[in-house]
Amino acid sequence: MDLEGINLDHTLSCGQAFRWRKLEGRWHGIVAGKEIVLEQMGDDAEVHTSLSDRAVRDYFRYDDDNGEIFAEIGRDRYITMLLRRYRGLRLLRQDPWECSASYILATYANVPRIIQMVERVSRTFGTKLSEDGFSFPSPEQILKKSAQAGTCGLGYRCERFVEFARSVHDGKVDFDSLKCADYSDCVKELARFDGIGSKVADCVALFSLDHLEAFPIDVRIGRVLEQRYGIKGSYRKTNAWARQHFGCYAGYAQEYIYFDQDIKNRSINNRR
Repeated sequence: MDLEGINLDHTLSCGQAFRWRKLEGRWHGIVAGKEIVLEQMGDDAEVHTSLSDRAVRDYFRYDDDNGEIFAEIGRDRYITMLLRRYRGLRLLRQDPWECSASYILATYANVPRIIQMVERVSRTFGTKLSEDGFSFPSPEQILKKSAQAGTCGLGYRCERFVEFARSVHDGKVDFDSLKCADYSDCVKELARFDGIGSKVADCVALFSLDHLEAFPIDVRIGRVLEQRYGIKGSYRKTNAWARQHFGCYAGYAQEYIYFDQDIKNRSINNRR
C-alpha cells in the first residue's frame, strides 16, 4: 500500500515516537508489534509490512480531515507559514501503553537518550521479531523480569517505569476510558501516576488518546509563546491560552511549532 501526501522525514523525526530510524534512505520502525519499512516516493510513501492497511492508516491518522484541521489552527501568519514549510507532517496515533511508558522514560532526557532507553527496554523485555528488531514489551513481560530493569540504563526512572507497568497490569489505568473522557479529566487522571507531570500527560493525551486539543509545552515551546504571542507564566496559564487560541486541534499547531524549533536547534548545533 501507499500513504498519500505524507513527508516521512517530518513525521518520523519530530519527537512524537521513539521506535523509528532511517537507514539507507528508508524508515524502519515497529508498530503494534510488527516491523514496518517506509520509503518516500515523491509526495507519497511506499509501505512494506505485515500490518493491515487499516492498521497503518490508523497509526498515521488518515481518518483526520487535515483540510479542516489546518483551516482551524491557521489563525496567524506564523502557523500558516509552518503549515506550508513542513507540508506532509502528520500526527501519529500510538498505542497508549507504549506511548505513556515511553514518555515516562522521556523526562529530563533528549531524544537520542530516550531512543536509547526505549531500545534497551525492548531488547531486555520485548519479543524478538528479527535479528535486530524487538517489540515494545507488554506490562506482563516487564513484571516477569522486573529485576532486569536496572540493566537498561534508566536511572531514577527505573522504579517509576516498573510501577507504571504494574498499575497498567493491575487495571488501575483504563486507556479506553481516558480516550472517552474530557481532555481535562484525562490529563488529571494521568498525572496521578509517578513520572507523569503536566507535559507528559499532554503528550500521552495527544499522541495516543485522541485528545487533539492537548498542547504539550517544553522550554522551546514556552519561548515561542512568549516571543511571538506575548504569553508567559505557569504551565497551566500558557497551556490554557494555547488551547483557546488554536482551538480543538491545538495539538497539531504544537507539533508544527515543536518541529520548527527542533530544526533550528539542530542547525545551531551543527554550526558549532
